[in-house]
Amino acid sequence: MLQREGEIVRGFCFPLVTASMVSIAAPSVHADQNLGEVIGTIARTVLEQQQAAHEQALWAGVVENGSAAAYRQYLDAYPQGPNAKSAREQLAKLEAAAAATNRAAQAEAALALTQADRVAIQRRLDALGFYKTSIDGVFGAGTRRSIAAWQESRKLPSTGYLNAEQLRLLLGRAGSTPAPAPPVVDNPVTSAAQAELNLGLTRPQRVQIQRDLIALGYDTNGADGLFGAGTREAIRAWQRNTGQRATGYVTAAQVGALRSDAEARGSEALGGRAAAIDEDLLGLTRSERTQIQQRLIGLGYLKGQADGVFGASTRNAISRWQGDNGLDESGYLTAEQVRRLREQVRR
Repeated sequence: MLQREGEIVRGFCFPLVTASMVSIAAPSVHADQNLGEVIGTIARTVLEQQQAAHEQALWAGVVENGSAAAYRQYLDAYPQGPNAKSAREQLAKLEAAAAATNRAAQAEAALALTQADRVAIQRRLDALGFYKTSIDGVFGAGTRRSIAAWQESRKLPSTGYLNAEQLRLLLGRAGSTPAPAPPVVDNPVTSAAQAELNLGLTRPQRVQIQRDLIALGYDTNGADGLFGAGTREAIRAWQRNTGQRATGYVTAAQVGALRSDAEARGSEALGGRAAAIDEDLLGLTRSERTQIQQRLIGLGYLKGQADGVFGASTRNAISRWQGDNGLDESGYLTAEQVRRLREQVRR
């Protein structure tokens, strides 16, 4: 009896509910407008979230990169962004430091130090415990760090370059010119390093050399004007591939050849430099680069071991993957492409 009554009630209520739904849905124009507004609001919210995520990802890469070029790129993209004030402050500091370094470099250049002078300076720094590498009269990154450490110990501006007063203080002599040192045994690398030093390359010129190498497919680990291990290896690789002695140091003729080779690629080379800079701003760690290579290996685009070094093989693999996915075959990754590559599975 109770079951029968329940069926009667359900049979009575269902048509009423259906009728009410039909009556609610009747003014379709009004409902469509409301639905459109809801969808529009959702779309705007999603877009804003995506833009905020992109801004945060770019900012994180900029902070990790820490270069003036990185902060400039952020400000170009987000002049009124949430981190624009911090970007301008950091850029001002970097530009002030760069200006101070340039003035210090010019002051040292005015000393006209010979190779014997430089050897004497390195030996003095070694005796004071600030210099631990080979004494060759070539002022590379190691010597600059040693000079900066000595300057800091003396509460002087840590520029890594010496002026006349600092030279006298370092060598403990009344005169500004170091005493002659025994001749240094010549070797190809030392000669090449000295030849490059004699070019007097400015910071912008060094950045251009790095960008030319990147455009030609040689990974310098960034274009910051500092010729570290990555740039030296890129120069050596280019020299080997062009049939020249692989010293890792450039001559005036080689600087010109690099520029010509890069310019010969036209817009492709320009795009490659821009893409390389964009990838550099991601601030990918060695571990992250290794993971990317492992994905390329897993997808069949790269052979060999994943070592975290993006050489020619990796660049070619990235280009092939980009082409297969309808992307510009630059050989350099964007943040979105890194995410897409990590999520992609082999077909």
